[in-house]
Amino acid sequence: METWAVVCGAVREELELRLVIDKLLEMRESELISGILLSTWNKEFDRFSELRKQLEDNDIRIIEQAPLESRMTITRTNSINYMRQALQFQAALDQLPNDCFVLKARTDRSLHQILQIEDQLLKEPKKVGFSNEQIAKNMPHIFEYKMTIFNARIQRIFNFSDFVFWGHISDVRKLINFNLAELNFNRDLVANTQWFLYPFSEQFPIIRDYFRFVNFRPLIFGMKEYFDQEQYDECFPEFFYRVYASYLLILSYYFNLVDMKRDLESVNHKFEEGVGADAYHFLELFKGNKSKGFVHSSLGCVLLNNEAIEKVLDKDSCAGFSSDEEFHEALEQDALFNEIRTDEFQELSDFEKNQGWNISQHWLRRGTWKGKMVHQSQIYKEDVLVYDFRGLNQIENQSLLEELKEIDRTDIYLYSYWLDLPKLGWESIEQMVIPLARTQNQEAVLMVSRLLRANGIQDKKVIDSMSHLIQVTYGVRKQRGTANIKTCQIMIDFWMYKLTNEKTTDIYKNGEIMFVLDRYLEKEEFEIVRKEKFSLEELVNFLYALSDSYREKGRGTRALRLLELATELAFDKDSMEKVLNRYIKRDDQKNALLTRKTLTLFS
Repeated sequence: METWAVVCGAVREELELRLVIDKLLEMRESELISGILLSTWNKEFDRFSELRKQLEDNDIRIIEQAPLESRMTITRTNSINYMRQALQFQAALDQLPNDCFVLKARTDRSLHQILQIEDQLLKEPKKVGFSNEQIAKNMPHIFEYKMTIFNARIQRIFNFSDFVFWGHISDVRKLINFNLAELNFNRDLVANTQWFLYPFSEQFPIIRDYFRFVNFRPLIFGMKEYFDQEQYDECFPEFFYRVYASYLLILSYYFNLVDMKRDLESVNHKFEEGVGADAYHFLELFKGNKSKGFVHSSLGCVLLNNEAIEKVLDKDSCAGFSSDEEFHEALEQDALFNEIRTDEFQELSDFEKNQGWNISQHWLRRGTWKGKMVHQSQIYKEDVLVYDFRGLNQIENQSLLEELKEIDRTDIYLYSYWLDLPKLGWESIEQMVIPLARTQNQEAVLMVSRLLRANGIQDKKVIDSMSHLIQVTYGVRKQRGTANIKTCQIMIDFWMYKLTNEKTTDIYKNGEIMFVLDRYLEKEEFEIVRKEKFSLEELVNFLYALSDSYREKGRGTRALRLLELATELAFDKDSMEKVLNRYIKRDDQKNALLTRKTLTLFS
């Protein structure tokens, strides 16, 4: 089956990219790969026009798109580093054949791993499964083929290299996600981990719990130093046995590791075949043993090849210590992949408190643990349907609560109730109108914007929430081209609320208010307003005069629109009564009712 190379990233280092492309072109010429796609951001080649031409002359497809940050605002998440790569990778996958293998590389720092993985592309891809037939564990269906990766680690599990990997397109697509780790795991994730973790955290609850509850950084050197001592207690909480049994099974079943042993050979160190092959131990995963394929580093112990994993999973090869026996007992558990149990968390908690492995630094994320519900009393002890509506007496209040028990849409019902009961005014808007306003109902949002302008909302959280709602309601309708007079009234109220009385001329610097005026004034009328820069009172009178002139000409609708704008800008009792009379004469009962409700703001 053919392989296509996808190179992702910004174009920062010209030479590194040239080296990567040069190698891939050689591989394409030798028919080891079928083609090359380079996925990057717009304008990345502005500084490298010659390189771009050379790539195009070599029939390399260049995919360009707007950077992630220009499309949306995402702040304070480490996931954005992964998302940038994933967005570019996704764009390339969408242009590849449906049945092919993908060699993913980066524009920088990937040449060495391309050289190392080259031999793998000559081999027949392997379907997922265990190479050791004695392992009879049922594994979830995630990949069709094993994915070839670099640098599988202990402690920082799933922190594989994101420079280069190779897998079937249907499998690598499953790596793409745009999740925020801070919400999924209550912690950040580095890009390397987010590339590979999600398909498995969803299918293996214990893996998700490892990231939720364990801060592995203190363990990387803490456990090595402890097990490097001449004397130590061979102790592991049960949760760790289950995590690493699950993790090594995942590596064995779904992944293929590029052999890194020869890459680490030096003049002073040569690997000898078969050395230590009958003496593997579980605890060596945490302290390292280079000759057996475990190399300790600041990012956790690196597993150098598949053999290192298979030897630890094999009961005959990994034996002799009590921890080896307990690890293999964990492998046999039917509930191996299940989420953390209460007793396991308690064991972790006690172990950390007692400074197990002589680690004094906290590594257990206690705040994430909330415990499991076992039982709740079924007795309804205390009445919770206790709520006081402003403006209603006790009988009316209780009757309304009883009615609401049978209602599907309480927001619509409360709004209608508020409209229909004459004695209810502005003091009831927060309770009876805001719920419907949150659905972006324009009538309700207009009443909320008027309440906000009249300083009728005191709670800062409600003010912030309603301000956001008003801007979203206006923005969506403006963008879709569905803005009408109520949309514009809403925005006038919002911006007049924002502007101080001392700076009324600031309305001419406000793009949204000028948009509204431009929308409803003729070109010559708008130019007069912009040139004269009327005071607020003068602008209102100008609009009144225009409204009267259009009404005299028989253009009643246009006259009404200008009157409504003048009313919203003036925002006082006299202006509201003036527009109310117009609504009454036009038999516009709905707007007349809304205006009467608004007049309660000035009573």
